[in-house]
Amino acid sequence: MIRQIITLLTLLVVISSCKAQVNNIKQNKTLERTTEKFDSWTYYRQRHGSEYVFEDYLRGKVRQFGGDNGSEFVEYARKDNELYGSYKEFYNKTKTLKKIGRYYYNKFSIGIWKLYNEDGYLIETIDKDIPYKNYPWEKVERFITEELKLNLFDKDVEVNRYIDEEVNLPIWYITWRTDSTEVFSIKINALTGKVISKEINEVRE
Repeated sequence: MIRQIITLLTLLVVISSCKAQVNNIKQNKTLERTTEKFDSWTYYRQRHGSEYVFEDYLRGKVRQFGGDNGSEFVEYARKDNELYGSYKEFYNKTKTLKKIGRYYYNKFSIGIWKLYNEDGYLIETIDKDIPYKNYPWEKVERFITEELKLNLFDKDVEVNRYIDEEVNLPIWYITWRTDSTEVFSIKINALTGKVISKEINEVRE
């Protein structure tokens, strides 16, 4: 009788262990994973000075730097005819992808950014647009092109966004120049979409 009880308990332990392993396998399969790696061999062979710059058919102008003294590898890429570019960061030791996201003209991060561990598994997802969801980029773009009649590809037109920490308020900030003497700026409350300030400043050479 005692031997039967021991056998039964052993069987239950084995079954529980198998179920746990199956659950872990299923859980690992559901985790997002990346296998992308940084091509450090080409980077070190081709870079001039501290960076490697090249043209890619799909991504446009690519700029890579980093890797020295244990620092992470960084890559920016953007086509000349596009407002948005991609940002990637790679671990120095494993060369695996660490962080990926999109940016607007190097001014601010947009959309979904993802962070991976050194094994390639997704560990964090951040939506950079959440503070500005009430007055998103699409409305800002329409305001600039239709109401202000400005060209976003004009180097004298700049758009940025930030959180005013004093009042915890998300702000869109637009500046542009129509000539060499004056700079115009507009601040928009990203919670309400209302313009909260307009300024004209003289340019001092």
